[in-house]
Amino acid sequence: MTVDEDLLARCAANCASAYASIAEAMDRPVRRWDDLWAGDLRLPSANSPNSATLLRPMDATGFEDVLERVRGFFTEPGGGYEIWSIWPTPDLSDRGFELFMSPAMVLPPGSDPRPAPPELGIVEADDLARIGHAEALWIEAFEIHGAEPGTIVDESAAQAWRIWVGYVDSRPVATSAAHVSDGQVGIYAVATTPDARGHGYGEALTWAAIASRPDLPAALQASPMGLPVYRRMGFEQVGEFTVWEKPER
Repeated sequence: MTVDEDLLARCAANCASAYASIAEAMDRPVRRWDDLWAGDLRLPSANSPNSATLLRPMDATGFEDVLERVRGFFTEPGGGYEIWSIWPTPDLSDRGFELFMSPAMVLPPGSDPRPAPPELGIVEADDLARIGHAEALWIEAFEIHGAEPGTIVDESAAQAWRIWVGYVDSRPVATSAAHVSDGQVGIYAVATTPDARGHGYGEALTWAAIASRPDLPAALQASPMGLPVYRRMGFEQVGEFTVWEKPER
């Protein structure tokens, strides 16, 4: 398969922009180098956006410099952090990092969504109450242990992300977010409360985020749980993010 290096670079740049911009909107530390963007939401566990994302491939020497900058950036109190690269990296397992892979997937514009389940009402989170519902879903679904309400997102987050929440009988059950940069609408933080999974709610929230910019290709980083759903929706894998997670600072 021919690798589209420009497409990989745009996927990486959207990822970097999404995580840095949400930290910046929350008045948390952000650093933008030419080859690396980092944001520190100071989450109590090693979850993005406690993360740094490479904007171009690195050789072993360049990656050593990246590690030094990342270590120097994540010095304030908080949980662990992640390093994201859509290009191959050196092995960091002997330096206290844990590895996972996340497929980079893209959906071309003009794709037809499946109708949302009729019992699901989808609303854009444009006030503090609905943003709080999204935050609670993220804390539960992504197991952000120790997170306090209002520490992940607040009303200022709307400067960086558009956020949607899905409700069944007035109960929030699913959420998603979108961030536009580098010619893509990036889809982030798709989450469904565990007892509501398997009903198509996460897919419906993903379509809601895509529909915010139907003129652009949609890009996302898939979890193992979401991968078959995104393939069914028509997303194609264009690469794979190598993610090195440091459990503690």
